[in-house]
Amino acid sequence: MELALCLFTDYAEAQGWPEVSRLTASNIEDYLVYLRERPRWFGKRDRQKTPMSDSSVETNYRRLKTFFCWLVERGHVSRNPLNLIKHPKFEERVIPTVGEKELLALLELVNPRHARTEAEKFRVYRNRAIVWLLIDTPIRRSELGGLRVDDVDLDAAMVKVMGKGRRERWMPLGETSLVALWDYLQVRRSRLSHLWLGEDSRPLATAAIYILLKRLGERAGVPNLHTHRFRHTFAITYLRNGGPERYLRNW
Repeated sequence: MELALCLFTDYAEAQGWPEVSRLTASNIEDYLVYLRERPRWFGKRDRQKTPMSDSSVETNYRRLKTFFCWLVERGHVSRNPLNLIKHPKFEERVIPTVGEKELLALLELVNPRHARTEAEKFRVYRNRAIVWLLIDTPIRRSELGGLRVDDVDLDAAMVKVMGKGRRERWMPLGETSLVALWDYLQVRRSRLSHLWLGEDSRPLATAAIYILLKRLGERAGVPNLHTHRFRHTFAITYLRNGGPERYLRNW
């Protein structure tokens, strides 16, 4: 949601649009056309000129509509201009999983034995903890990026996440992800509440985690690596191991 609103705000300011209460459906339609034509802002250099995918445009539409619904409910605007705009359609594609060889290649990149300096050691332990958390749990990107140190319960081997609808839930950790988190916390020397930090000791934004995974994937030969691929991998593995399908709906 935050990224979608930032992109929308930047475009509105560049176009000199009026205040939000005076925006029309035509303004929103112009913006959606812009999204289909603008270059992507993540990925390899040679892909930055590739237009945004139809699914990304649809996601931005949904988030904007949710935002304007919120404005209407609180009386900031009188109507939702997106109600006059047809919901964009896109061809749904099967989300690929992360295969065993790909996982091994990723884990080799975050192996602590490669660390030579304190900065490299910190980065490797942090990245290893992130990768193992994605392997062991169905955590979403926003949930991962929003973790705080107090959300990690090493004694209970669980992490607390804030999911959709502001709903908190606990996720159990596997033995390896538990050890990876413990190792990271030993090298993470900060009083900040944010769990994930950059090498400058500042909080690591959710968008930065997205880029981090993209770069790890490129180095490991795993194209378009993102958290949803890990979620899909977790779900498939869970079902193959006999896990009840009804529990997946709660994750």
